[in-house]
Amino acid sequence: MRRISTAITAAALALSMTLGLTGQPAQAAVGFDSSYQFESAFLVLKPGDTGTFAVFFANTGSTAWVVGSPTQVNLAICAPDKVSCNTTSPNAAFASAWLSTTAYATSTKSVVSPGDFSPFSYTVKVPAFQQLGTYRFNGDLVLGSTGERIHPEGYYQDATISTPPVALGITPAYSVAEDNEVSTTVPGNGQHTYTVTTSLSGTMTFATIEGANVVQNSDGTYSFCDKNQDKKADGVGASGVLITGFNGTSVPPSTVLINQAIPSSGTMTVTIDSATKNQRARLVAWQDKNQNSQIDLTTQSSDNTCNTFQAYDVANDGLLAVSGLKYYFPAKGQFGAQFPDGSGNSQCEQVYRHDTANNVFSAGPTTDTSLRYNYDSNDIFQINNTQVTLDVFKANLTPAPDGISGGSTVKTNYDPNPSGFSNFNICQSVGFQAPSNVSAAVGNFDNGSVAEDVRITFTAPSANQNQAYNIQRASLGSTTTASSANCNLNSAAPATTDSSGTPAGTSFATIGSVTVQPNQSGTFTNFDLANGGYCYRVTVQNPSLGLVSFSNYVPVTVTGMAPPPTNLTSTSSVLTSSGGFANTLDPGDKIEIIFNDAGCGSACGVSVAANATIRVTDSDCGTWTNNGAPTQGAGCTGGNTNTVADIVCGTNATCTTTAFNNQPNADLIITITSAPTIVSAGTVANAQFPVRITDSQGITDLSGNVWNVSGSGDQLFGPQGQ
Repeated sequence: MRRISTAITAAALALSMTLGLTGQPAQAAVGFDSSYQFESAFLVLKPGDTGTFAVFFANTGSTAWVVGSPTQVNLAICAPDKVSCNTTSPNAAFASAWLSTTAYATSTKSVVSPGDFSPFSYTVKVPAFQQLGTYRFNGDLVLGSTGERIHPEGYYQDATISTPPVALGITPAYSVAEDNEVSTTVPGNGQHTYTVTTSLSGTMTFATIEGANVVQNSDGTYSFCDKNQDKKADGVGASGVLITGFNGTSVPPSTVLINQAIPSSGTMTVTIDSATKNQRARLVAWQDKNQNSQIDLTTQSSDNTCNTFQAYDVANDGLLAVSGLKYYFPAKGQFGAQFPDGSGNSQCEQVYRHDTANNVFSAGPTTDTSLRYNYDSNDIFQINNTQVTLDVFKANLTPAPDGISGGSTVKTNYDPNPSGFSNFNICQSVGFQAPSNVSAAVGNFDNGSVAEDVRITFTAPSANQNQAYNIQRASLGSTTTASSANCNLNSAAPATTDSSGTPAGTSFATIGSVTVQPNQSGTFTNFDLANGGYCYRVTVQNPSLGLVSFSNYVPVTVTGMAPPPTNLTSTSSVLTSSGGFANTLDPGDKIEIIFNDAGCGSACGVSVAANATIRVTDSDCGTWTNNGAPTQGAGCTGGNTNTVADIVCGTNATCTTTAFNNQPNADLIITITSAPTIVSAGTVANAQFPVRITDSQGITDLSGNVWNVSGSGDQLFGPQGQ
């Protein structure tokens, strides 16, 4: 029970019975009395939280408590001494719609007759930057018209602030998704305002960013995409959403607003808008300590598809906060068949954006002509004309990854009335598709003596929600040569059925699986096969529907012979960007090497081991020139020696690959993350440009043949652009 102890001095008790409106002694109200019953629990809150206290008192007097009359009874605010009441609260900053500056509330019941009881409830809202601690709210019942105490009982309740105040925050916060209709012109009706609160001083910078380029980590911090591997967040200020106002004042529309002074209140407002349909954006606020208007990252990404995110650099960025997700949708669709054909039937149209939090998506022939659709439990949902639940529909309605292409398609008969019945029919769900570019190579991949292993390579579809890919194989016979005649899906991949394929689907067995991120390359090696013909494919299963998607079929014949004599060479080696000294190979440098796998038939491509090594020799003895075989003037004379250094993937460099000229992994991007390993020190410290590639380890074609460095047409790179 949260009442003051009865061990009160006689003087204090006498004083407590005589409190008036001014906090001075007065007589207790005649004909009024009360008895404390019970109360709600103490509160544990965070800065910005709201909570409610309630305490119940019984009317034990002879007069009814009537709200709005001279007999109204209030729960007055009392000072910490629990004697002086009808005073302002030391915690007035917590007030949220209190009855007055000197009273928390009146009785919830409009009439409390003698013998009845009523709650007195009031709300507290923790200030955004309230310090940790326990805050006490003292009170007692008084007659509202005179301020006379009813029955002093020393009521109080406590609110404990358990989390430090947020130094920088945005409302709505990261977890919230909201929708706006685009404006015809900016600024327009699509404007939306965010509130930024901070305990910092100085200035803040603000920018819009594509919503998919940032994630919130479990500890509340943020990480960003770095697809171009420049150690800076992608798309800062590159969104189609513009900042149009700051602190209630219009500003010239822009995607970045730099160095805005933080007011003494710590509260700022930022307004955004867009006239571009199907935008998905967030607002970022940060201190930008190094004043480059960019969000610097702690490390360069090794992933050029944004499947991994990099933490922001607090030393350069300062504190940073990210808003909720804002969708800018086109206008709402009207009643009837959407985008009908000549017969008036709705057609399958691509989905551009899908807000799963609010059950809204956009679809249409193009993003410019697309429309917005809301859906709810009233509606009818189908996939390929088969009725499904709302949840299954939602899970399979995959938007275009970039908001432009590659999304699911859907037929819509729409009723914009929330109580109406719309029909949504997914024609093609792209979130659970098999790859369409599966290839295979026979080679000696386990350091054996013959080529009896098969390496499967494919690229995961960019829009897939699925990351698990099943590798399946059918045996065609020990004396059979595999070909497109006996190993063929016989339809475009990915396919929803294998009924027309050869061999029959029942001939395939799953031999393993791999996990691959969207738009990344995946490989699987099937070791030690007996001679004969084989047919390979990759499948993906939709977990909510059980439907299977089938890749193209790949014929493979194992003969047990030596690996085919292919010739893997590089055709281009270029330092595409310099991150440090202009003439030295050092951290931040980025190199692009393009390969060509010749004489490989249908099994072309490159394999780069996770710890692949590229050895280079620098120019301490003179500048290298590319004359067929690279030359270095007169060579090393007069005591000069070249520096020899190793670039090691996963140790001092990140190495990523993409397809080139339809050859998997033929475009190798190397980003130096720390100083290359010096194998042999030269006359000048470190490796000086241009450098010559002289050897490699762990880089082969799909048949296991090593990179023919000496036979490659371009063995030199550096300075930047060369």
